[in-house]
Amino acid sequence: MNTIAVGVDLSPESEAAARWAAASARIGDRLVLIHGFAAAGALQPLSEFELDFDVTATRRAAVDHLSAVASRLGAHHPGLRIDTVVEHDFAIPLLTRLSSQVDLMVVGHHRPGLIERLTTGSISSALSGRSHCTVVTVPYGNLATGGPVVAALDVDAPSDLALSTAFEYAGGTGNAVAVVCAIPDAAPPAQIESVYARADALLEPWRRRFPGCATTLQLVNGNPSRAVGEAVPQASLLVVTRPRAGSAFAAWAGSVARAAQHRTRCPIAIVDHSRTS
Repeated sequence: MNTIAVGVDLSPESEAAARWAAASARIGDRLVLIHGFAAAGALQPLSEFELDFDVTATRRAAVDHLSAVASRLGAHHPGLRIDTVVEHDFAIPLLTRLSSQVDLMVVGHHRPGLIERLTTGSISSALSGRSHCTVVTVPYGNLATGGPVVAALDVDAPSDLALSTAFEYAGGTGNAVAVVCAIPDAAPPAQIESVYARADALLEPWRRRFPGCATTLQLVNGNPSRAVGEAVPQASLLVVTRPRAGSAFAAWAGSVARAAQHRTRCPIAIVDHSRTS
């Protein structure tokens, strides 16, 4: 049994994330909806921010909202256990702390404004760089559900957890797995052959473990931050690793994981490179 947590506010993105998490849960899994409030604007647009912060009323509104979301999810997934957590805390530290107690954290990826495009300003970006467990960021809108599960693979520093995440998700949904490796535009034929052979060897144990998953291996040219996200536009899930440098701003701001959040329109699973499956 796995525990899947979802960060929920009043945005359509967060409810889309909750729907995705509920649909991805397997028999016996537990879904936890989490909301943190630390200011009157926690459940309101910034323009409606009030200086008078009524903790009791804000908590009650949050509890009512999460209960309503849980009821809607339960109507579509009657066998799924759904719990709610409301705490007086800012969202990022709350979700980061609770990420050590769950198996997967799911958050909506808000449509970026100028500030977020230039910084790590969103909750999804900040949490992705700090979480103790794998984070899935879910964009708002129509999502492809029948497309392949795409895993970005670096043959010089492969992530066992990234491949495990991709194959286990695909095994549960029946989707194919597409593994993508980025190579330099000027790579000579010998380097291309070497990368392909090494990647193919890394995939062999996973093919044996998941014989029912159709698997393809694709080499793409160019900068990984661009090429990986554009390689399979109809992906149902993209699995990438966050930098081994951890939550350092410079490493996260330039990572393939963060670039994918801004370039793709599919859910993205971001795993910690230092963790194993």
